[in-house]
Amino acid sequence: MSQMNHRTARLRRLVAPMVLALACLAALPAAVPAQDARPKAPVPSKTGQPPKVMNMITLVVILGIGLGVQAIPSKRGHQD
Repeated sequence: MSQMNHRTARLRRLVAPMVLALACLAALPAAVPAQDARPKAPVPSKTGQPPKVMNMITLVVILGIGLGVQAIPSKRGHQD
C-alpha cells in the first residue's frame, strides 16, 4: 500500500508543475494587449549641424590623454 502512495506522490510532483506551466501558457495570449496601429517614429528635436569644432577639440584631448599615459615610464627594473 505504501508503494502505491509513493508512486502517487511522485506522479503528483511531476504533473503539478506541468499543469501550472500549461495554465500560464494558456493565460499568456490573453495578457498581451492588441495593437491596432504601428507606433510612430520619434521626431528629432534639433535638425541643425553638429558642432564640428567641439568634436575635433574633444578628439584632440582624448588622443592627448592617451599618448600622455603611454609616455609615462613603467618603472620596471632589469630584474623583472
